[in-house]
Amino acid sequence: MQGSPYADVDPSGPCALPQAATAKPMDAMEAMRSMGSPGIERVYTGVCYRSLPRVTIRLGNYELVRKIAAGGMAEIFLARQWGEGNFFRDVVIKRLFPHLAEHERQLRMFMDEARLLSQLSHPNIPQVYDVGFEDGYWYLAMEYVEGMTVADLWRLGAKAGQVMPMNGALAIAMQACEALHHTHERRDRAGHALRIVHRDVTPHNLMQTRDGVTKLMDFGVAATSARKDTDAGTVRGTFAYMAPEQVRGKQLDKRADVFALGVVLFELTTGTRLFRGSDIQIMTAVVERDAPPPSSRVAGYPADLEQIVRSALMRDRGKRIPSAAHLATYLDEIAMRNGMLVGPRAISRYFASVAPAETMHEESLAMVDVRPRLEVVPDSEARRIWDPEKDEELPDIDESAVLDDLRLLSIPLEGSDGSPDGPDDDTGKTDLAALHALLRDVESSTDDLSLDGLGGGLELDGFTD
Repeated sequence: MQGSPYADVDPSGPCALPQAATAKPMDAMEAMRSMGSPGIERVYTGVCYRSLPRVTIRLGNYELVRKIAAGGMAEIFLARQWGEGNFFRDVVIKRLFPHLAEHERQLRMFMDEARLLSQLSHPNIPQVYDVGFEDGYWYLAMEYVEGMTVADLWRLGAKAGQVMPMNGALAIAMQACEALHHTHERRDRAGHALRIVHRDVTPHNLMQTRDGVTKLMDFGVAATSARKDTDAGTVRGTFAYMAPEQVRGKQLDKRADVFALGVVLFELTTGTRLFRGSDIQIMTAVVERDAPPPSSRVAGYPADLEQIVRSALMRDRGKRIPSAAHLATYLDEIAMRNGMLVGPRAISRYFASVAPAETMHEESLAMVDVRPRLEVVPDSEARRIWDPEKDEELPDIDESAVLDDLRLLSIPLEGSDGSPDGPDDDTGKTDLAALHALLRDVESSTDDLSLDGLGGGLELDGFTD
């Protein structure tokens, strides 16, 4: 049971974006041409999405590199933070539209998202670094997650004819469970339960890195006991992933996110959308009809996994799987019983197969110096002895270096440390004269070179060889 049991998959996928939000993919060369200038833009995972031309706007300590996306409240930029000593790191800047900064409610939601994220510290949740106001803009600086959404990854695989394997789908769902469990159980610094409910767990809000790490994104519509405007009656999120109680506008708890993740798991493991149609049709189906068994969509769907998926999709939340931690445990047990690899490697392997890496390098930011270096002469070559029968010319001799060597071999007179005794001490001059005599003897005796000949011309103060 190493792969997905389904074969016929809808290429539009369970993760299709709304038409207005769908970005057109470009190949690497087209992406490079569209930039107009070399440098910072990268072609991530083999797909580059059309965006505005490169900008050179500074926002506080950040340089806005390129616009990534825009939503109803804010626009998202890939940015670069600079510091002393050529320090830099890529971040994401979420910049609130200036006209919304005048609306107290919208600004409070933006600030609450920053405060909530600052309370969360988990490897499957992006970190928030900074929140500030600069040049008339409120902004939020967050961890940059290089990769693509689970929706985009699934769609790329479907178009390439490589549907997501079962173990990859389980690995994504299990990491999302860990992120949700951390979110649901988090307390503030005073020990009070935050009771956070994400309310928008969808394939589009799950980011996937090339290393196989899943990140839960976008807490902009999260409900929490720390925010008073998220009481019953407020309906926010994506209809196709809402729990029945969320559609009805009732008070929510963590089981609403379990239902949403159950929908994601259903779609990734069957390759089909669970709820289709207009918003009204979807809301009616969510509230009035039980979710169909996955085996009705895919023949041979694992019975034990089907039981878990259906338990997560129970309309009555009292019968639903009670928490994301329980769901993660059940999925882990299924993986172990069937010998499936569900770690990050399961996802990264699939990621690499459907989206080969193709990155535009930034040589100006390189940390490794690859410039040619001076060639190091091998020790055996440096110490090669001159042979008069083979070598036509004498090798160049560094007189000062030879003099230093001779001085090291010299034995000082008794009671002397070898240093000049005074301004009239001509020991150094005597050594240099002896060296010159030695060199003259070598030049004039190349045909009859002997050790005695070398020693005969060398007399140093206190030492005779």
